[in-house]
Amino acid sequence: MRAGEHASVDADARSRDILRAMGPDGPSLKKLILAHKRAAAGVIAVVLVLVGVMVGAALPSTRDVSLSDSSTCSAWGSASQAQRSAYARRYVAEYASNGARDQDTTEADLTGACNHAAYLGEADDISLVAAMNHAF
Repeated sequence: MRAGEHASVDADARSRDILRAMGPDGPSLKKLILAHKRAAAGVIAVVLVLVGVMVGAALPSTRDVSLSDSSTCSAWGSASQAQRSAYARRYVAEYASNGARDQDTTEADLTGACNHAAYLGEADDISLVAAMNHAF
């Protein structure tokens, strides 16, 4: 026998001994859980908490988060139509002296500017005011 074969034979013998100690049915999850009830309950609790956190994060938020001047183009892209319209109305009211015309035009301009920022890969960095001023 070579040196590597001796280690392999020892490992095989240990594996057989472990399986023999587990009984004729071999290893099972049921036996493991019954042998370690507290640990199994803890693991199940942790898994349930983690699943709950993931489900909670995946569900859309029910609260209405409004857009502001510092909101990014990414936020504009994921905002609802009502949120976009509300921001466009506020933008026209605040920046009418800067050439903001009406709500529909402002909304279309913001969508176009944010699409351009997204094309450049800067949608996460550009604020809505910067997008309207084409400062990217």
